Amino acid sequence: GWHMNPATKSQEMLDTARGLNTAVLCAALLAVCVAGWHMNSAGQSELFQTSVEAVPQQTTELSFLQTSSFVDQVYLYAGLAVDNKHETGFIAKEIRKHNYQTQIRLFTSLDDATVRAVLWDQGVHCLVWPPFVRYPGISETAKTDLRAYAAAGNNVVFMGNYVAVQFMNDVFGFQLTDDYQNGPYYRNDRNVRNTPYQFLPSRVEQASIETYAVKTRSLPPGGKSMLDTLGATVAFVIRYDLGTVCYIGYNYNTPFHADQWTRVLHCAIDM
Repeated sequence: GWHMNPATKSQEMLDTARGLNTAVLCAALLAVCVAGWHMNSAGQSELFQTSVEAVPQQTTELSFLQTSSFVDQVYLYAGLAVDNKHETGFIAKEIRKHNYQTQIRLFTSLDDATVRAVLWDQGVHCLVWPPFVRYPGISETAKTDLRAYAAAGNNVVFMGNYVAVQFMNDVFGFQLTDDYQNGPYYRNDRNVRNTPYQFLPSRVEQASIETYAVKTRSLPPGGKSMLDTLGATVAFVIRYDLGTVCYIGYNYNTPFHADQWTRVLHCAIDM
C-alpha cells in the first residue's frame, strides 16, 4: 500500500481518518511510526509528514492535549492522616476540573517503601497533601526522600491548616509561623509575575473561617507570597533547590467561593 501515488494515498487516508475517533487515530499514527521505524530517515520523515497532513483536524486536537501545560499525573495522599470520607474524593475531583486528562494516583501508606516508590516515580512531578486531620507519622528516611524529591525539581503542594505548616517545618526545616487575618486576600502582583498565579483574580474571597494564614515575614529566603493581606499569606511558593514547596491555607470543606480556591489549587499544582 505504500507504493500508491501520494495524492491517492492522502485522499484515502483522509477518508479513513474522518471515520476515526481520536483514540483510534493515536493507534493509527503509532502504527505508522512503528512501520516507518525500519525505513531510512528521509522515507520515515516523508511518511510521517503525509499522515499528519492527511488528518489536520484530529492532530490539532492531539497536539493541544500534548502541549497543554497542566500536569498529566498527580500523586495524592489518601491515608489515615487525612479526611478520606469527606475530602479526598472532592479534592481529586477539583484537581481534575477542566483538566480531565490529569490522572490522580492515590497512595495511602507512609511507610518508607511506599513513600520511596511514589517519590522515585519518574513520570510524576507533583505530590499533593490534602488537609491533615492528624499529624502524619513519617520516618526520618521518608523526610529525607521528600526533601530530595523537591530538590530534584519536583513540586510538593500542601493544603489546609496548621498541622500542614508544622509538617512543612519539620520536613523542610522552615520556620513558618501561624497567623490569622480575615479576607479578602489580594494577589501579590510583584510575586505572581511569570507564574500560574498571575491569572488569578486580583482578590480572592475568604471562603470560610477555615482559612489558615502564615506570617509573610516567616517565609524563608526563596519564599514568595502569592495571596496575602496585612502581612498574612494564604498562598505561597517556596523555591527549594530546583523544585518548589507550595501551601494553600484553605481546607476545601465548603462550596462557598470554591471556584476561586480551586483556581488557586490549580496554580499551586501547575508550578
